[in-house]
Amino acid sequence: MPERCESFSVGQFAFDCNDGTNSHVMEGDKNIIRSLTQINKPVYISIGFGFSDDWDSVLSPPDANVFKKESFDPLINFLNTYKITGIMINCRDLYAGIENFAQKIFDFVTSIKKEINQLKVGLVVDGPGYSLYPDKTLFDFTKTNKILEFYAIDLGNLNICDAEAKQLGLSPVKSTSPSMWTIESVNNAINNSTMDKSKIYAMLQVSVIIPKSLVGKDKKQLTSYAKYCSNTDSNSCQWCSNPSQLSYDQGVYAKQNYKGIILRQLDTDDYGCNCECGQFPVTNQIINGWESCTFTSCPKLD
Repeated sequence: MPERCESFSVGQFAFDCNDGTNSHVMEGDKNIIRSLTQINKPVYISIGFGFSDDWDSVLSPPDANVFKKESFDPLINFLNTYKITGIMINCRDLYAGIENFAQKIFDFVTSIKKEINQLKVGLVVDGPGYSLYPDKTLFDFTKTNKILEFYAIDLGNLNICDAEAKQLGLSPVKSTSPSMWTIESVNNAINNSTMDKSKIYAMLQVSVIIPKSLVGKDKKQLTSYAKYCSNTDSNSCQWCSNPSQLSYDQGVYAKQNYKGIILRQLDTDDYGCNCECGQFPVTNQIINGWESCTFTSCPKLD
């Protein structure tokens, strides 16, 4: 694990996953959480769905007693047993048409906090949906501001992996290209919304994306920097990664505008030094920007 990270988010409590072995949380993730809490590291976990989002079944369950027995009580028990510091509500589509969505999230979080004192709760907000942020009639952030400790704005992959994203990065801070979505555009929408600006965290991606045209049907587009830098795939020159300067600039911009940063998919960063820039080069570039350290490029990332 990167030494400069203050806390860690591991896995997800999935309401729709309970196969008898992996009860809502994967056993491997439980082991990681256990090892982190044993050395007194704050641990967060996402809550959501493994297959298809159905937040209505959580926020307005058809049978409250069944939901409490099969989902709510196991969640509370897990959070207490594993000494979880906080949860991130992994509800990407805040504009899915659920009536009184913000109020229902407020009520749900309130019910959790009644069971667990001092639990920190955040809401993951999808970056590409930024144009809808200012519309209070679609989602009223003034209600969730009262109960949430933070918002995690997912700025990871604002654009698809194509030739332009290969050159400029999947989530450029700024861009002169009219077809590119930028972190600055998302931030403008945040500033025009009713989100509590003192609670915003930038969620940034630490992974490589393979163009859809190069992966087979149902194959994952996400891969690691170790594979990218090893250059063992003849098509790796078309993969989309974060150039050194962009990672650094993302950290700088986050420091100027947000309370903190959340780095996703740390296990896809180069922890084996294949990029020849030490362990976790992308993570460290972003943190270097946040901490205003001197910029040093990593040639294999550029």
